[in-house]
Amino acid sequence: MNKFRLNINGKEVTGIAGQTILEVARENDIFIPTLCYDERTKIYGSCGLCMCEVEGNPKLCKACATEIAPGMVIRTNTERVIESRKTNLELLLSNHTGDCRPPCVLACPGQTDCQGYVGLIANGEYEKALELIKDKIPLPASLAVSYTHLTLPTNREVEISTYAVS
Repeated sequence: MNKFRLNINGKEVTGIAGQTILEVARENDIFIPTLCYDERTKIYGSCGLCMCEVEGNPKLCKACATEIAPGMVIRTNTERVIESRKTNLELLLSNHTGDCRPPCVLACPGQTDCQGYVGLIANGEYEKALELIKDKIPLPASLAVSYTHLTLPTNREVEISTYAVS
């Protein structure tokens, strides 16, 4: 196991070959913001919020995707890094229709969290699922007819509407 010494924001730290800058920073309580990073998935580096400067490299690096090297000197809070993060966040927010409020929520006549409801049901948390729906819709069955008009073909609407009302 090769241990490397490196410097992040003036703090001497060590890391293991194959680790990323972000992993070493987190292990040493050094904050680097991220949106897309999840240790359970393959690194993609699409958000660009984890940008940092590495001495000797003219370009900014993505901390989540850059593996450490011996003697690396990293800065995560320079003016250039902060400006890059601001720009990347502005770009993400400038055109993201459907990301914050998905179409199923926007079109939902009850304005409720259907995805959360289905997730709770899938996990067997039936009472929490009922509480979630009843928070916005005191009588959920009363909206069954409205939901079918948004989601089902016409020939099935009559069947389901009749069932929901009776």
